[in-house]
Amino acid sequence: MQENPKFIHLRVHSEYSLLEGAIRIKELPSTCFAMGMPAVAVTDTNNLFGALEFSEYSANAGIQPILGCQMSFCATERPKIDPVFGLPSIVLLVKNEIGYKNLLKLNSKAYL
Repeated sequence: MQENPKFIHLRVHSEYSLLEGAIRIKELPSTCFAMGMPAVAVTDTNNLFGALEFSEYSANAGIQPILGCQMSFCATERPKIDPVFGLPSIVLLVKNEIGYKNLLKLNSKAYL
């Protein structure tokens, strides 16, 4: 692995981002290792379904997992839906345990 990585991907959509990603979480850490990336973030759209699986596979492969989520949002009652990109979204990355708990809360509220 490289001493100073040139790139760490912070916006990977896995197989849990329906219609947006096809990367299998089980294979992601070995791909990152082969490319010299010491860390990678999985930011599936509106869900954290693969977070535990991603964390376990990455840690076992020596890759730092960065958890996150791409969340759709709208500031008005009738959001404008782009025909290509859908709803506007923001990527939220977890920095620590407090951030993880906050992301869990936000994601849970999004489902309610």
